[in-house]
Amino acid sequence: MGTRRRRNRFFWNLLRMNVLPLVLATLVITAFSAVRFASSMNIETKNGLVNLCHAVGILYDTVYEGSYHIEGEGEELRLLKGEHVLSDHFTIIDSIREKTGVDITIFRLDTRAVTTIRTNDGERAVGTKANQTVVNDVLRGGQPHFYSSTMVEGVRYFSYYEPLFSPERECVGMIFVGKPSAQVERLVLTSIIPIIVFGALTMLIVCFVTSRFSKKLVVAITKTELFLEAVSKGELHTEFDADVLARRDELGDMGRYLIKMQKSLQELVEEDILTGLYNRRSGENLLKQAHENYCDHGIPFCVAIGDIDHFKNVNDTYGHECGDVALSEVSALIKEHMQGHGFVARWGGEEMLLVYENMHLDAALPYLEELLEAIRVRRMKYGDTEFGITMTFGITEGNGEKIEHIVRNADERLYEGKNSGRNKIVYETAEREKRKNDEELIQSNQK
Repeated sequence: MGTRRRRNRFFWNLLRMNVLPLVLATLVITAFSAVRFASSMNIETKNGLVNLCHAVGILYDTVYEGSYHIEGEGEELRLLKGEHVLSDHFTIIDSIREKTGVDITIFRLDTRAVTTIRTNDGERAVGTKANQTVVNDVLRGGQPHFYSSTMVEGVRYFSYYEPLFSPERECVGMIFVGKPSAQVERLVLTSIIPIIVFGALTMLIVCFVTSRFSKKLVVAITKTELFLEAVSKGELHTEFDADVLARRDELGDMGRYLIKMQKSLQELVEEDILTGLYNRRSGENLLKQAHENYCDHGIPFCVAIGDIDHFKNVNDTYGHECGDVALSEVSALIKEHMQGHGFVARWGGEEMLLVYENMHLDAALPYLEELLEAIRVRRMKYGDTEFGITMTFGITEGNGEKIEHIVRNADERLYEGKNSGRNKIVYETAEREKRKNDEELIQSNQK
């Protein structure tokens, strides 16, 4: 902050006193602005690549369970993450490349296993080797590195490399993210031309335009950096600054691409692919927020866990594809039911976690009973087969206890219902008695 104030004070003093000839001052200020802008763009390009590399790593950790490791020997050498051979999957990096314009490569040791980079004949550069300097710095040194100029298939890149380690801390590969230097240089050149034109007019106009432009630009870049940093840390609901999105230049375009990337990441990370519901990780986060709202502001909530009755029999009788159809239809029905009431997440297998927000148990139960009845009467169709299913629910009212205890209470009610006939809703005896007494008191007052 002090440096910025000193720079601004010197800038305006120079304009006011007009010590130097106007032309010389214009040239100095124009050159200074151009250098500063180019430097800022280089720094922001570096930070953007670093953050995007971290986001790629987080995305691979989310999509593919397990650790990185090498299998095979010689030409059969393969890079795996858990049980997944990474050389067989290009969808993730192609999607990010399409939305950000940044090239991505996953190396198996020093060889490109998965990449968006193309050779001169248009083929993917799979099987080509990394620069020897990169191999020494990253693969053998085990440290990430940023390079302002590296040649990849005849193209000069701003690039960032990060090593990949096996559980034994052996470096088994690298992640590369890079942007062609020509793109960054064109962006810099295109952006400083208005500064040069305005600088040719008068010293006053140069100072006004440069200071105004630079301030907005630095703010936009800073906000973009903060957004990328938050997303790279897994904060996928971070809102991007509206002023940056309203820009009609490359930074505005970059912001809009980042919003698309964020939405794609949310779908990959938060949603269950089969049912379209929140996955367990997202459900846990939303449940944590509901619990915090209760503890901090006294906002009530109820937690229900539901399980499809005899779901194994559906799979065994009609096949797993039929079971998937049934699970998808029930999920859609529950999701529609929960709109305006709270949220639902796939908790595991055919289990669902339902959280009724801003409701006590006596308010949530009628909604849950309505849902159960809708499930009972719903007929599932798979080819020529038509069948019905039922569900059992355990529900409890949220309180200040640990979340694990609240979920366990609902789960215990669920298994109580499973063991006593299924196709029902079970809630705690004390809460049942309280609700019954409340209803009797209301009826008495009405009489």
